Amino acid sequence: MNGSQKINARQDRTHVLESMPVNRAIWTLAVPTMTAMLIQVIYNMTDTFFIGKLNDPHMVAAIAISMPVFMIIMGFGNVFAVGGASLISRLLGRGEREGASQAGAISFWSALAVCTVVSIIGLIYIEPILMFCGASENTIGFGKSYLAIMFLGSPFIGLKMALAGLLRSEGATREAMIGMMAGSILNIVLDPVFIFSFKMGVAGAAIATVIGNIVGFLYLISFYLKKKGIVSISWNHYSFNKRAYADIFKIGIPASVGMILMSIGFAIANVFAAGFGDDVVAANGVVMRATNIAVMLTMGLAHGCQPLMGYSYGAKKFERLFETVKRSITIGTVMCTVFAVLFIAFSNFWIQVFINDPTVIGFGVKIIRPLALAMPVLGLQMILMTMFQSLGKTVESLVVSLGRQGLFFIPALVIFSSLWGFNGFIFALPFSDIATTLLSVLLFLNLRKNLLVSSEKVTEATGLI
Repeated sequence: MNGSQKINARQDRTHVLESMPVNRAIWTLAVPTMTAMLIQVIYNMTDTFFIGKLNDPHMVAAIAISMPVFMIIMGFGNVFAVGGASLISRLLGRGEREGASQAGAISFWSALAVCTVVSIIGLIYIEPILMFCGASENTIGFGKSYLAIMFLGSPFIGLKMALAGLLRSEGATREAMIGMMAGSILNIVLDPVFIFSFKMGVAGAAIATVIGNIVGFLYLISFYLKKKGIVSISWNHYSFNKRAYADIFKIGIPASVGMILMSIGFAIANVFAAGFGDDVVAANGVVMRATNIAVMLTMGLAHGCQPLMGYSYGAKKFERLFETVKRSITIGTVMCTVFAVLFIAFSNFWIQVFINDPTVIGFGVKIIRPLALAMPVLGLQMILMTMFQSLGKTVESLVVSLGRQGLFFIPALVIFSSLWGFNGFIFALPFSDIATTLLSVLLFLNLRKNLLVSSEKVTEATGLI
């Protein structure tokens, strides 16, 4: 790509954010992100799917127990993916391209340092971590085989997450999609090779996952090495800027606290599930993998809209911002409702895809149906949460991020399980989704009122009315 082609590509991305009709802009930005998330979901399912074909519930349970740790690794990358992306899109909206490059460099190099530290700590404390996540004497060995390899690859897992967010912040959603897809597809191809051909079991699944993430990372970093971006992540743009770090952390940490709390919530759920037996742990893990299709596609929609919302806010185009929110919520709600119907109507099928153990299937059906009943609210919840992050609204972002897990799920899990046993266990997460969505709506209505008042004051001050 020559110099003029690069400039035209950058101008096209700016046009999408600034002046393209909202509905078209949403689909332009969201389709690549949703496609990448769909591939990511398939890739997340792959380990459980192929391990499930060995028909060993203990191996499936080990993968389920390790999932919260995998999410925590991604959570540390997500600090800089979300926080950096929010800051970059707002700076670009204000026309501050040099500041956006500094934010990109800070996000990338900080993510590298943090994810490396996470890798080292994880390898040192791997056994206590697994025990905290609900491992039993039947699953701890499989869990260690899987998670040790995942920790070795965690810098690439976190950096791939961070880079995809940074690319999306400048509207390069297609490139972010390809990077996410490349690694995921490779993982899908390699899983049966390592698990069955090389007879490596759960360790083979982990090796395939790490190799896939390394390839995805290499593709994403090549975008910047070839200087295709509006912003740069070069070390030359890095400087220790307290204000930039504060802006990144005030959005990135709440967003990642939500992901980390989700991981802790799943870990605690595994502990409670282990009280009902390893078969329930396996069933709960399978359900989380299956329903992740709806969750990740909705997240992809929200992440795709993130640069559009952040840019509109930075440019003080509040009508465009609210139109984006309204249309994306409508799309997300319809999509989640369709998935809810499919999960309820074909609940047996979704569990049998992963494992053909009658006991695990029975528990899985009981878990998936209540979860599906609350699924239609996810579109509203995730769009509003991403909007708060995009606008740099620290308090609202933190409250909503904490809501689904810390404020609602974990307390509900403890209280409901103690009161109603297994039935309480399966209704804790649906309750949390509904409560968090109601809280999000209240915060949004208050924010919308304040922004409209602010907009009217600016208009009056400029003498336009």
